[in-house]
Amino acid sequence: MNPPKLLDLLEERARAQGQSASAAMWVSWCRGYILFHGKRHPQEMELAEVGRYLEHVAATARDPLPALEMARSGLSFLYRELLHRDLGEMPTPSPPRLLDQVRQVMRVRHYARRTEECYVQWVRRYILFHEKRHPRDMGAAEAGQFLTHLAVHGQVSASTQNQALNAIVFLYGQVLGIDLGRFEAQRARRPKRLPVVLSPEEVQRVLARIEGGEGLFSLMARLLYGCGSLKRAGCG
Repeated sequence: MNPPKLLDLLEERARAQGQSASAAMWVSWCRGYILFHGKRHPQEMELAEVGRYLEHVAATARDPLPALEMARSGLSFLYRELLHRDLGEMPTPSPPRLLDQVRQVMRVRHYARRTEECYVQWVRRYILFHEKRHPRDMGAAEAGQFLTHLAVHGQVSASTQNQALNAIVFLYGQVLGIDLGRFEAQRARRPKRLPVVLSPEEVQRVLARIEGGEGLFSLMARLLYGCGSLKRAGCG
């Protein structure tokens, strides 16, 4: 009979000590630690290897702070309770700033660099508009207020407001993993596209240049103009 594997022992020991709620997550993070270091046994590694793995977690986890906390506690339990080794204080790397996380996620998804810079600028403006509150502490109401401000006070175009909307939806959905749901915002007005209309004098000059103002094509053009077809097409 094969002896229990290290991670099976870890889960068993955690549950035996009343840590059932954390056991599965500890196993997951410790497995990630072992794989990150090429399947080396934790007994062969030191605090430096732990530190490099935690830096990796801080840089790649969608929600770095709780991920770091769970990874640190899992590795601490592994070394202290299972391997009976004291590595000292587990390091706590600083997670990347939110805007760096936005850039990182966009690059993983192969967004164009111009789109990346556009989204980062809109996320920054959104945060500054709400006096530097973290987006995680805000939601649909605050997003709607920002977009309404752009339309009413910023008087931005509809396409510009849509850029800001897309950036905020990306921030919450792809970076923070939060579903904003439906929210209300006053939409920017789309500019009316007025047709280019030629003056009667300009129309006469156009008609005069069709076969010198005579012939079948000239007659057809004059009939079209006379019955209003060219006027509806923007020529009169």
